[in-house]
Amino acid sequence: MMKRFLPFAIFMTFLLSVVVVGHASANAERPSVIQQVTKDATVYGEASMESATMGHVTQGSFVKATPFNEQWTHIQTQQLEGYVATTTLTTVRPDKLIVAKKGGTTLFTYPSPSAQKTGQLYENSTINVYGTAPGGWSFVQYGHETGYVATNTLKKATITKKRVNAVNGAVLHVTASPSGEVIGTIANQTIVQHYATFAGWAYVEADEQQGYIKASEMADLKILDNKVYNKGVTVAKGAKKRVALTFDDGPDVKVTPQILAILKKYDVKATFFMVGKNVSRNPATVEKVYESGHEIGNHTWNHPKLTTLTKVNVKQEVDRTSNAIYAAIGQYPTVFRPPYGATSEQVRTVMTMPSILWSVDTLDWKHRNADKILAYVKASVKDGSIILMHDIHQSTANGLENVILYLQQQGYELVTVSEILQ
Repeated sequence: MMKRFLPFAIFMTFLLSVVVVGHASANAERPSVIQQVTKDATVYGEASMESATMGHVTQGSFVKATPFNEQWTHIQTQQLEGYVATTTLTTVRPDKLIVAKKGGTTLFTYPSPSAQKTGQLYENSTINVYGTAPGGWSFVQYGHETGYVATNTLKKATITKKRVNAVNGAVLHVTASPSGEVIGTIANQTIVQHYATFAGWAYVEADEQQGYIKASEMADLKILDNKVYNKGVTVAKGAKKRVALTFDDGPDVKVTPQILAILKKYDVKATFFMVGKNVSRNPATVEKVYESGHEIGNHTWNHPKLTTLTKVNVKQEVDRTSNAIYAAIGQYPTVFRPPYGATSEQVRTVMTMPSILWSVDTLDWKHRNADKILAYVKASVKDGSIILMHDIHQSTANGLENVILYLQQQGYELVTVSEILQ
C-alpha cells in the first residue's frame, strides 16, 4: 500500500511546488509601488493570519507594496518585510519636486535627523514626494531609493516644454546616470515636459514615460513672437494631420473637470485660454488642467474688448492674469487670446506673447447645442485648424466626445496651440 501511495505523494509534492513557485515568480514580476497605510496593520510572515507576526505598520506610514492576491499585499519598509491585508493600504499620487538645498539633501530611514542615513540626493534632482510626516519631513522616492528628507530642502519644479533632438530617440533612465536602469526610449521630435537638469541629465515626462535623459538630447521649442495667428502650420505631405482644440473663458469648477476627463479618456492635449478672475477663484482647477499636461493661455482678467482700452489698461488686463496663472501653477502663460478676437497694432505693442485666434468657430456660446458643435467642426476643419470652444457651458462638455471621435476617425492628431505652430 505504501509503495503504491509513494509515487502519488511525490507527484503531488512536485505539483504543489510548481504552483507555489509559479505564484511566487509571477508575484515577483509585478512592479512594486509606494502606498500609504490607512490604519494600523499587522505584518505577517506569509499571506495568512495564521502565520508568524513580523511586526506592525502604523497609520500614515509609507511602504513599498507588491500585490499578492486580492486579500493580501507584500510590503517592505527599511526594516520590515511581510504581508498585510490589502484593505489597509491606499495608492498615493506623488508630486514632483526639486531638491533646492545647495549641496543636496540627506535621505533618512525615518522622519528624524537621528535616524539612519541611507543616501544623498543631489541639488536639482527631481524626486517623487508622496506625503509629509510631522516635524517637517517628506517621504520621497528617487529611482528605487525611498526615505525621508527635510521638506524645507525641496521646492516646486518650474516646468518647461522641450523637444527631443536625437535621431534614434533619447534613452530614458530611472536615475541620472548612464548606469541607471533603462526604462525606455522617447522618440525623436517628441515634445516633453522638462522639470530640471543636473550633471548633464534632464528629468522629463512624455505621456506615461518619465525619467532622465541626456540634456544634450533636448532642444528648445521655437520661440514665438507677438504676431496674430488664426491657424497652425500644416504638416508635410504624408504626415499625420493636426488640429488644436482650444477652450475659452474658464476655468469653471463644474464643466472644466468634465472636459479634462474626456480629454484624458482619448489621450488628447488642448489649450485653455483662461480669464484671470476665474483663475483667481478656482486655482485648484487651474492646477488640475496644468498637471494633466494641457497648455494654459492668457484671456485677460475681465474679458473686455481690448481695442476699446488704453495701452496701460491692456497691459493691466494681461499682466494681472499672467500673475494669477503663475500663482496657481508656478508658470507664466506663453500664448494669449484677445476676447472677441479683437486686436490691433496698439494692443500688439504691449504683447510679448503670440495672439491666437481661430479658424473654426463652433459657436457653442451661442446655440448651446451639443450636436451643432460637431456640425460646425465637420463643415470647416482642415489640417492646421484651431478650433474654438468654451469650457463654461455644459453643452460643450456634452458634445466634446463626439468631436474628438470624429477628428480621430478622420486621421487628425489633436495637439496644443504651441505644438501646432511649430
